[in-house]
Amino acid sequence: MVILEVGLGGRLDATNIVDADVAVITSIALDHTDWLGPDRESIGREKAGIFRAEKPAIVGEPEMPATIADVAQETGALLRRRGVDWRYEVTATHWAFTDGDGTLAGLPLPQVPQPNAATALAALRASRLNIDEQAIRDGIAQATLPGRFQIVSESPRVIFDVAHNPHAAEYLTGRLKMLPKRGRVLAVIGMLHDKDIAGTLAWLKSVVDDWYCAPLEGPRGATAEQLLEHLGKGNVYDSVAQAWQAAIDAAQPEDTVLVCGSFHTVAHVMEVIDAGRIGGE
Repeated sequence: MVILEVGLGGRLDATNIVDADVAVITSIALDHTDWLGPDRESIGREKAGIFRAEKPAIVGEPEMPATIADVAQETGALLRRRGVDWRYEVTATHWAFTDGDGTLAGLPLPQVPQPNAATALAALRASRLNIDEQAIRDGIAQATLPGRFQIVSESPRVIFDVAHNPHAAEYLTGRLKMLPKRGRVLAVIGMLHDKDIAGTLAWLKSVVDDWYCAPLEGPRGATAEQLLEHLGKGNVYDSVAQAWQAAIDAAQPEDTVLVCGSFHTVAHVMEVIDAGRIGGE
C-alpha cells in the first residue's frame, strides 16, 4: 500500500500524477487562499481534482461544499460523504463506525483527532483491502501524529500543536477545554504572517491565560509584535527558544505550556529540547 499526502490543494499538486484507487478529502479550511481560491467552494473544487472515475472519493468534511459533489459527478467518482454514506458516534470510552457494509462498535478512542481516524477508516473500508478487524482496532489504538495535540510531559503539562489556521485552532481549543481544569495555560506562539493570525488567535484567546510571543525566521515569519497587536497583552521575545524557556521558567507544576502557531514553532522547541538532552548526556 502507498499513501500519498497532497502538498497543496489537489488538482495541480504533483501527487495528482498518480491515479489513486481511493481519494480522500479530510476537511476544507480557508488556508492557502492565494493559490486555491478565496472561499470554501473554490478550495473544494481544487481539492476534488484528485478524484478518479469509478473510484471511491471519501469526504470527511461535515459541511461539504457543493463543488465537491459537482466534481464527483463530472469525473464519475464514487462519492462517500460523512454523515450521509458513513458516520461515527463517540462515547466517553469508545466509538462506533457505520457505513454501507455495517457497523464496527466498541472501537478504542484514537490518539489522533477523532474525525481523522473515522475518515481513515472510511477510506480503508472503501479500498476493499482484506484487513483483519483486530488489526484495525490495534491500528486505531496505536496510531500517533507528532505535533497534533501531542502531550509530551506532565508537571507542568506540555502540549505541542502545529495549529496555524482558524479551523485547526477551533479543534485545539475544543481539545483543551476537554482536559480536566488545572492551573493556567501558557502559550508559546510563533506564526507566519501570511496566515489568518487574527482568526487563529480569536479561538485560542478563550483558553490561554498568558502569551509568550516569538518571531519566526525567514521572509514569511510574523514578528512577535505583530502577534501582540492581535492579542492586546502578552510577552515578547527575540526567538522561539527564549519564549519557550521563559514559559517553562514561569510554569508551575499544575500549569499547561502550549506550543503552537506553526510547524516551525513546534520544530524549534523540539530542537531546543533535543539539544538539551544531548548536552546533558
